[in-house]
Amino acid sequence: MRPIIDSNNLSYSEENLIYYTRTNILLRILLLIGLAVAAIYFVNQDKSIISLVLGGIFLFQIPYLIKEIKRIDEVQFRINSKGIQYRNLILVPWSNIENERVVTEYSGNTNKNEDATYYFVYNIIDSGKVMKFDLAKLSTDISELSITLRIHRNRFNKENNIV
Repeated sequence: MRPIIDSNNLSYSEENLIYYTRTNILLRILLLIGLAVAAIYFVNQDKSIISLVLGGIFLFQIPYLIKEIKRIDEVQFRINSKGIQYRNLILVPWSNIENERVVTEYSGNTNKNEDATYYFVYNIIDSGKVMKFDLAKLSTDISELSITLRIHRNRFNKENNIV
């Protein structure tokens, strides 16, 4: 049964915070562990050139991992009944936002979901900007984001007596 989306639902939070996904960081850590193990293995096998190459890749990846770890707690989006705020930019009120949605783009065969890329898209009326963000990089999914957008848009409409 589909959940009922109710803008009066008090159990739904007043504000939703969306962060970077932690999956990329975990994959990078696993890659670095694998590179370190492989480099140690090749040192023990007296294949120092391969070990040096793997060690170089390992050392080259560490700054990128540190950069991603520092950004873990950075709020990417703040969505509430007042509007949407992207990173540290000013909050864009719902009255200045239109056509907020999740868009699916296919690359190649449209019958396969593995070729699908999902984007969070919204238009800013005053500046005419179209904001588009890849959901794979964010800590939310399509259904959660769609429900969040609908609830907060409806709360804004209700608070401002917009029909």
